[in-house]
Amino acid sequence: MSLDLMDSYDFYQLSPRQGPLAEQFTTVVNSPPNPIRISQKRAVRIALLLFGDINTVDNRSLLMSFKKRMRELGIDYRLDTYTDSSQNSSDITPYFKIAEAQPDYIVMTELGFVQRRFLERFLRSSKAPKVILYDFASPLTHWMNHPPLMYIGFDQKKATIMLASYLDRQLPPEASISALVLPSGYLGYVRCDVFLNEMMKYNRRISHIRVVSDNKESAFEAAQSLLKKDPSDFIFSCSQNISDGVLVALKRNNLAPNIQTNSWGLPLHGISDLVNRRVKASVLFMKDDLSIALAEAIKMDLEGKNMPNLYVAHSTLMPAELDAESIRLMVQQAYHYSVELWQE
Repeated sequence: MSLDLMDSYDFYQLSPRQGPLAEQFTTVVNSPPNPIRISQKRAVRIALLLFGDINTVDNRSLLMSFKKRMRELGIDYRLDTYTDSSQNSSDITPYFKIAEAQPDYIVMTELGFVQRRFLERFLRSSKAPKVILYDFASPLTHWMNHPPLMYIGFDQKKATIMLASYLDRQLPPEASISALVLPSGYLGYVRCDVFLNEMMKYNRRISHIRVVSDNKESAFEAAQSLLKKDPSDFIFSCSQNISDGVLVALKRNNLAPNIQTNSWGLPLHGISDLVNRRVKASVLFMKDDLSIALAEAIKMDLEGKNMPNLYVAHSTLMPAELDAESIRLMVQQAYHYSVELWQE
């Protein structure tokens, strides 16, 4: 897939008219809600496909923020939620159910080979349903002639470059770094490869690179092995699942009190891990803005307005050096619609 992906810069170079539309849309997302101005003949039907456990804080946050914005916009809608909890999308039942339901919009929260093949038939059709890709902001060159209604997500490449720059400034020149990376795939391309390339630019040697599956267990085992064999000062975690596994290994290993890792977003114990310095820095994504953008995209489409095919939300760095109050304010900003879920 990596050869087929563009970042936002490439996309706007190929489609110059998209840039101004994206700026206007960003203003809409950041503004108070403006209720829909057309009268609907019927409720709009939305199919949302979630992955893994539907009760994760991330999934609950998505649903809470989206429903709140839709309510504020006064849109009459019916939301049907489907779940793919299988490993590697081996259960195709939810995809059949979505196709049978014939919704007006399909919102896909992950994009791999299975999802891509499933969506292509809808992208090539001029009829409903329309496709919105959630938490995925790397347009596919293969889809340029029949793009989804909107890609909504973060610039993972830019976020990784920001993290790598911070680590280079903060880690001593002699610090040893290990990396737990993902196999080839979307995150492997936009995060792992980018991080390793950035470290090379800074003349930072990575002493150990381990390829692990994107789950807590395999990351824990790999981190345990690294800690026993040749402990590093910093272990780079390419995904939040990997970070979770590394943190368990660090907490269980009394010989590694000063070894740190990084995290992505706001994991359940993210604030305490920052405060106790196990996590050196976390990339904080303005996650509720994605749900707001999702609602605003549907509204704009119903009103027949010109809209961009790509919305890139803001991300920032949350370093461990911040005091607890500053961290709390940053979390409030990132989850301004669903912050109560993260305070449970």
